[in-house]
Amino acid sequence: MIQRVVLTGINGFAGRHLAAFLDGLASRPRIAGLDLAASATAVCDEFYSVDLSDTAKVAEVIRRFRPDCIIHLAGTFAKDSWPRVYQDNVLSLVSLLEAARADVPQAVLITAGTAAEYGRLRPDQSPVTETCPCQPISPYGLSKRLATEIAQYYHRVHGLAVMVVRPFQLIGKGVSAALAPGAFARQLRQATTGQTRQIEVGNLQSVRDFLHVQDAVEAIWTLCQKPAPGEVFNLCSGRPTKMADLLAAMIRQCRLEVTIQEDPRRLRGAGDVPVMYGSYRKIQEHTGWAPRLSLEEGIADTCSVDQPGT
Repeated sequence: MIQRVVLTGINGFAGRHLAAFLDGLASRPRIAGLDLAASATAVCDEFYSVDLSDTAKVAEVIRRFRPDCIIHLAGTFAKDSWPRVYQDNVLSLVSLLEAARADVPQAVLITAGTAAEYGRLRPDQSPVTETCPCQPISPYGLSKRLATEIAQYYHRVHGLAVMVVRPFQLIGKGVSAALAPGAFARQLRQATTGQTRQIEVGNLQSVRDFLHVQDAVEAIWTLCQKPAPGEVFNLCSGRPTKMADLLAAMIRQCRLEVTIQEDPRRLRGAGDVPVMYGSYRKIQEHTGWAPRLSLEEGIADTCSVDQPGT
C-alpha cells in the first residue's frame, strides 16, 4: 500500500486535480507537494518551495519525506525559451531520479511526458500507439522525449520503477490558457462579462484527442497501484475532435453569440500537427483503466466560471 506520495507541480492544473483526488481516497496517502511557488494552492500535508533542477534541495526533500511513490507533473511549455524548457523538463527529472536512486530506490516513480513527443504523424498512424516512432517537432516535445529516454535509462541501468505517461490534450476545470481549450475558455468568460465578443483562434482544422483531467489523474493512480517499470502509457480518450467542433461546443455551452477571428500569432505553421489522437489500449489491458467522462462533461467543466488559476 502506498502511504507517502511526493507530487511535483502540485499547484499546476493536473497537480491540483491529482492532489484533490488523493485527498478523497479512503486509504489516503500522506502528500508532500513540491512547486516553485512560495506556498501551496492545493491540499497537501507538507509543502516544499523548490527549484527541481536544484539537485541538492530535491535530494534533501526526498531524504526527509521518504516517499513510496513520486509523481512528477511539474514542467513548462515555455515555447520561446529552449534553456528554460530543458531545465524544467529534463534537469528536474534527473534531480528526482538521482534522489530516488540514493534514498528510495524501491519507490514507484511516474513522470509526465506528452503526446507532443510523437511529433508530425501520417494520417494512417492514428490512433497513435506507444510503439509509434517519436519525431518531435517542438522544443517542448523534444525536451519531453529526452526526459522519457532518461527515465527509461534509469530503469534499465539502475533498476528504478519509473514509468512515463503521455497525456494527450487535457481539459477540465482550470486548464491553462497556454493551451487552446484554456484560451477559448478564458475568452468566452470575458465575453460573458461584456469585455469582448470576439474569439481569437489559431488553426481550427487541427484534430486532437481531449481527455478530462479527472480521468487522467485516475489513470496515473492506477499505474501507481499496478506499476510496469520502464513502460510508456498513452493517456487519451481515443476520440478525434476537430478544434472547430470543440470551440463550437464550448460556445453552445456558454450560450453566447460571438465572432471568431483567426489570429496569425496563434498559428504554428510547420510546427502544427494536423491530426493527433491516440489509443489507450495498452493501459486498459494492463490496469483495466478506461476514460469515464465524456467530451461534453469535459467541455462543461472547462467552461466553468469558477476555474482556479486562470
